[in-house]
Amino acid sequence: MEDVQIWLGLNGQRFGPYALALVQRWHQQGMLDNGSLCWREGMSEWSPLETFLRENVAAASFNEPPSFEVPPPGLAPRASVAVAVAVAVAARDTAPVAPSLHWGLVLLFGVLTLGIFILVWMFIQSTWVKKIDPASRATTYLAIGLVVGLSGAFAGPDSQLYYVLQLIDVAFVVIGYFSMSASLKRFGIERGLPMAIGGITLFFFTTFYLQGQLTRLANWQRTGVVEEAPKSIFWTLYAVVFVLFAMVAVVALQMFH
Repeated sequence: MEDVQIWLGLNGQRFGPYALALVQRWHQQGMLDNGSLCWREGMSEWSPLETFLRENVAAASFNEPPSFEVPPPGLAPRASVAVAVAVAVAARDTAPVAPSLHWGLVLLFGVLTLGIFILVWMFIQSTWVKKIDPASRATTYLAIGLVVGLSGAFAGPDSQLYYVLQLIDVAFVVIGYFSMSASLKRFGIERGLPMAIGGITLFFFTTFYLQGQLTRLANWQRTGVVEEAPKSIFWTLYAVVFVLFAMVAVVALQMFH
């Protein structure tokens, strides 16, 4: 049954043939809706995907003699898989593509620029979120946090206000990221795209974790393929860094004793 080849009809064009398993996966991922037209050998006409899956996939056999070598007329010639995916996505969504820089590069550029790149990238993220959710206040929260943090830096660690201002800075940044997370979840719900953003991971890895989600979203917008969002990798790196610091601390204590 999995070897059955399916043709798809999208926006007046036909695409394929594709394996049944691939069509089913696209349907499960929300790339193909129930009204998408499809056809296989042995069918006399195009059928909505929902009807096709109900009447054909559940059938016991696809061994009936083929009636057609190509789909029946009525749709334009086929195109490539990439074009098929692009047509399906474009038909469903016109939102701007999310920032897709890999979170690892964000971290690397942040280290190389002593954190300046990360500050800039936070506002790139919030600006995009503002485009998909005009009600988002994430940029405002981040701006307040930046101003408060800079005020604390100018005051210096010897000032009594320094640690209070730094704490307020962190609080506003975290609030900004949770605000962006809420916007992304609504964005995904409206499009049938699961956006499972872990609150604890977001709290500890704000910029990088959210960027992993945005990169995943950008790939879905371009290809229609739903990938797993990175999560465990952050905790793995955190554990590695913790172990390294612990080793350094042990060595330092031994040297001083």
